[in-house]
Amino acid sequence: MGLNLATMEKITADVQMNDLEWVEVAPGSYFKVLTVHAPTNTVAFGFKMDGGAPDFPSHFHICRAMAWTVKGWFGYREAEKPEESRIMKGMFSYEAAGSFHTPFSDCPEGFESVGIFESDNEVLLQNHAEPDPRSERIGDLTVNDFISWGSKSTHIVHKDGTITGDPTYKYDFTSGINAFN
Repeated sequence: MGLNLATMEKITADVQMNDLEWVEVAPGSYFKVLTVHAPTNTVAFGFKMDGGAPDFPSHFHICRAMAWTVKGWFGYREAEKPEESRIMKGMFSYEAAGSFHTPFSDCPEGFESVGIFESDNEVLLQNHAEPDPRSERIGDLTVNDFISWGSKSTHIVHKDGTITGDPTYKYDFTSGINAFN
């Protein structure tokens, strides 16, 4: 399957993360939505947990997740030795589709990361009531959730190809030279 570059959107956006508000999505856990590309079910975001926050909901990954920890550390309750499963500041992590885990952080200052979810459909995570994949499914995290949490500065490419958001810098190459034609 080719990229069909001639028909791709031609807007490049730079989003100033400091201009975005944190949205609380679980007690003590927050997202900042940087960009959403609905046609490919891809989301870029900031994620943080307050120091002393409860565990983030246990979840099953429908998406692939990549994250760079920029403050503190987090780990997974399901690890054989959770205290040794720490993903520390400066570390990059990849979470495969199909993985199940319960992120936590006992770090006094909490933790913060910048990440990307990419999925084959609009469901990104399936949240569960307990740290057990057989426990009750209590909801889904979807691409549309991220669209609803976005701010006026969030760059969003919708399924119909329209683009919304008012990033700090925006470059429009639709009227210039197109190397792909």
